[in-house]
Amino acid sequence: MSTFDVIVVGSGFGGGTAALRLAQAGKRVCVLERGRRWRGKNLPASSDAQPSTQFPEFGDRHLLWGRQFLFPTRQRLGLVQLRLMRELFAYSAAGLGGGSLIWSNVVVKPLDSVFEQGWPRGMTRQALEPYYARAAVYLKPSLVPGVPLVPDLVKGRRVARAELHHETAAKLGYQWAPAHTAVHFGDEVTPHSLGHGKAKQMGCNYCGLCNSGCPQGAKNQIDLTYIAEAEALGADVRPLHEVTALEPQLDGYRVHYKRYALNGRLVERGHLDARRVVLSLGTFSTNEFLLRARASDLLPMLSPTLGTQFSPNGNATGGGVKPGKPDPAVNLNDGPAITGLIDMKDCVIEDLVIPPWAVGFVGASLLTKLIFVAKSVLGLKVDLEAEKRRAKDVALWGGNGMDSSCGQLKLNPLGMLTLEWPGGLANDPIYAKMHAAMDSLARAQGRTYIPYIASIFGKAETVHPLGGCRMADRPQEGVVDPFGRVFGYPGLYIADGSVVPTALGRNPSFTIAALAERVADGVLSDMESRKS
Repeated sequence: MSTFDVIVVGSGFGGGTAALRLAQAGKRVCVLERGRRWRGKNLPASSDAQPSTQFPEFGDRHLLWGRQFLFPTRQRLGLVQLRLMRELFAYSAAGLGGGSLIWSNVVVKPLDSVFEQGWPRGMTRQALEPYYARAAVYLKPSLVPGVPLVPDLVKGRRVARAELHHETAAKLGYQWAPAHTAVHFGDEVTPHSLGHGKAKQMGCNYCGLCNSGCPQGAKNQIDLTYIAEAEALGADVRPLHEVTALEPQLDGYRVHYKRYALNGRLVERGHLDARRVVLSLGTFSTNEFLLRARASDLLPMLSPTLGTQFSPNGNATGGGVKPGKPDPAVNLNDGPAITGLIDMKDCVIEDLVIPPWAVGFVGASLLTKLIFVAKSVLGLKVDLEAEKRRAKDVALWGGNGMDSSCGQLKLNPLGMLTLEWPGGLANDPIYAKMHAAMDSLARAQGRTYIPYIASIFGKAETVHPLGGCRMADRPQEGVVDPFGRVFGYPGLYIADGSVVPTALGRNPSFTIAALAERVADGVLSDMESRKS
């Protein structure tokens, strides 16, 4: 019955990684991605293997993912999906390359101690080292030229934001270190090959737009590395295919999908068959998809732990603002998104750049924040030049911490994903520690500390959702085994952040890619054992 050996649903750090490894093994692979192909505005269309859309800006009609207000039967096939839950404000990407499209580029491993509780037996950081090494070949981590301890020997650049973060950390007695980032620092003018299929990129121009889509293609993101190489090896990559259901068959699975035109119009309902399926929709979407599958009796034997042990990875964001007008001589809003981190063991505080049009979500008054929310929902543009001027003198920080990982994702009466957290997520102790650290950084710089917009509503925030389909040794403890195999459903696997059993306290993308490398090994091992 099989059309493909494996269908991979999703194309981020999990799906893109699995797709490449399976294609390298000569398997017939199909990748279904709900979003479109994107590219940086400084890259010509000929740099892509297939037609693509330039990354959007604030107010563009294709910025957000979701239903179109004026055309309810159509999707807004935007770059960003916002989820507003009772406990949490979440921000994720939609498009070929998944979360890597709006990634802050940091490549870091969690502490050894993270794996001491809540993980399957034998799953340690040392056990993952071979898989980290594989992922590093594609993510290509490097230090940012021009930050403290990393002189820019070519152009002599200095990143003022990094210097301020370093100096303030030293003043307060915090331990600071430069961050390893998956960014190419080379020719900023001429598109050139990465060595992965037909994808091309240009060197980082320090524009600070990493989190809204790199104009240069300078990030070693998944669509330009793993996916591009998988396509070159024959993988069938299909953007604008939103998977709606998964139906077990006698010898595999039937994957049902909707296919959209670029204007969001539904053009086809169809299905594909495969012996094996790898789910990599991203933490929220994978949990939502499986909860619906269980509720509809398509996958009734899923573990009772589905949706539990969710973690937002202790994400926190805040800004430091000086009174009066911005100092035109100061520019804290250039360079890659994150250049260094303060290590506080159970959490890190990183310097942060966000797109100028988004600074109102952090470094602004309550009223301004609410106006920004309204404009984003209505698709209205802002005075971008004014925001750029203001953003240059706003210090921003992002935190990742070891929260208690005790959230539960459920479907509400409308069938939408929601989160429950005992005692309230915003009250988890790690947040008080991180906000106190950011406040101390602001005061040391003569600034007023202003938390992220989610704090207005008493909510926490996340760009790093983890868990809900946690790895475990038994189905009574988790949804998948240590190789991502879904308990009770041979041939079904999960490879994304949803399998991570605990908070990581560090940026999770490197670990998700490493785990996906391990899942791919498991798929190939199962396929070989079936032959014998």
